[in-house]
Parts: sequence; structure tokens; C-alpha cells
Amino acid sequence: MHGGFERKAVGRRATAAAWGSLLLAMTATACGAGTGDGPADRPREPTAAETALLDRAQEELVRRCMKKLGFRYWPAPPSEPDELKDFPLVVDDMAWARRHGYGGDLQQRAEKERRNDPNVAYVQGFSAARQQAYSVARTGDGSRSLEVTAPNGQDVGQDSTGCIAEAEGTLYGDFRAWFRVSVITDNLPDHSVDVRRDARFRRAVEEWSACMAKQGHPYKSPSHLQKELAKLTGGRSRDEAHRTEVLLATAEASCARSTPLAATVRSLTRNHDRAVREKYGSDIDAKRRMQLAALTRAREITGN
Repeated sequence: MHGGFERKAVGRRATAAAWGSLLLAMTATACGAGTGDGPADRPREPTAAETALLDRAQEELVRRCMKKLGFRYWPAPPSEPDELKDFPLVVDDMAWARRHGYGGDLQQRAEKERRNDPNVAYVQGFSAARQQAYSVARTGDGSRSLEVTAPNGQDVGQDSTGCIAEAEGTLYGDFRAWFRVSVITDNLPDHSVDVRRDARFRRAVEEWSACMAKQGHPYKSPSHLQKELAKLTGGRSRDEAHRTEVLLATAEASCARSTPLAATVRSLTRNHDRAVREKYGSDIDAKRRMQLAALTRAREITGN
């Protein structure tokens, strides 16, 4: 998605992350894989439904762990497939655009879930000492922190104690290995800037812009539309803003598909993904193998 919102879907996992940040502030304490082309024996990418199953299983394991330590925990619902859609360069999915425009409705839903998260209200009722104990139970006491250097050069750390680490270790079989491949694959290089600089992309954008102008939308590029969207939706009711988003997003997608833009983006992205695959393919494959192997455990944990 894009516009006044990032060109990236806002899912319920973002709600959990926001709550985690709030909890850390309260207690004053303290990763999309490139696909690329490859041999048939490489592990497949889990489906959206399988990813949701794994998320549910992990949250259930966290709940059980917290219960053993004397705390209640409400598992966060997994993201829906539409919330996982990502359009970093141009929206080209007509069905998605008709439903969500640029995803403002999804962002509003995530914000509502963040505000109404029962975990937040639960922890706010604690004393400072109890809040600290809750944080330690959930995220660890800091005694055994792991650190992995992400592809962007940043060091990412996570405590290997606490219910989150325990849940990930139980589900995926090896917390340390899972944490390492997750940090790497969740922070793979973003080549969208390189794509935008490519002459083939710029030529395709010119054709897209001409298509949009014929429909009464005078935008030079999808990023130009993105910059203007906040002005077009600002001050409007939720329904009016959504209708504006849908109108523009469906026009954007229609022009992306009727001009070379959508195909050009896919082609250029595949080229860059191959380079990513060459460098990080073993980590991508390792994560997928761990995810696929965890599906049986996830079904047992959730009863699905």
C-alpha cells in the first residue's frame, strides 16, 4: 500500500509490536524473504494460511508459558492475507485496491486493535514491580542475550530467556538457529531505490502517468500520488477517505496493468532478487525448512 500510508500492509503483527514497545516504555526496560529462481529441491515458501497457523501456535505457546509464571496473556490474532500484501513501487492488484484502497482501513483496524489490546490494560493495572516481572517473564531477564548482524549492518539482539524465546524454540526446534535466520531474512536488502533509478522503470512510469492523466488523475508517478494522498484524504470522514483511496488505487492498478509498469516492476525485482538469493539463499532456505517442519507441531498446539 502507499499514499498517506506506507506502501506496505499494516497487519495485526504490527499491533503486537506496538504493544511491545508500549510495555517496554511502561517498565523502562528492555525481522520478506527474496524468492528468486532456484532448483526445484529448494523448500517452498509457506502459504499465508500456514504462516498464520505458525503465528497462532507461537502465541498460544507464549500464553501457556506466561500462565505457568502466574500471568494472563491474550494471544494476538495473526495477520490476514490482505494485511501481508506489500506494494513498494506500485499497486497492481485490482481486487486488493477495490477492497482496501491504499490500506487506510487496515491501518485503522490495526490501530483499533492496539488501543483495545487486553494485554495493555492488564499490565497497566500492575505496580511498577509487577510490570517489571511481567516484562521479564515475557521477553527475558537479559542474562542470555543473542546478537546477530543483519544484512544492513545493524546488530539485532534478543534475550534467549523469557516466554517468547521459549515459544520460538519449542515451535521451531532451535531458538538460536531460528533467531539468526529470522534476523537475516527479515532484513534482506531493499532494492526499490535501484528499481526506481532504472531507465526501464522510468519509461514505464511515463506511460503509467499518461494513462492516469486520461482518467483525470494528473500524477507523474506512483510516488507523486503518494505524496498528494494525505491532502486528498485529510479532513474527510473515514468513509469518504476510503472512497477516495479506492478510486485512486484502482486507477493506479488499472494503469499499472494496462501499461508496461507492473510487468517492468516484476522483471526488475526478480533480477535484484536473484542477487539477494545468491548471497542469502542458504538462510532463506533454512528459515523455510524450519517453518515447514514446524507446521506439524503448530497443528498439534492449536488443534487445527
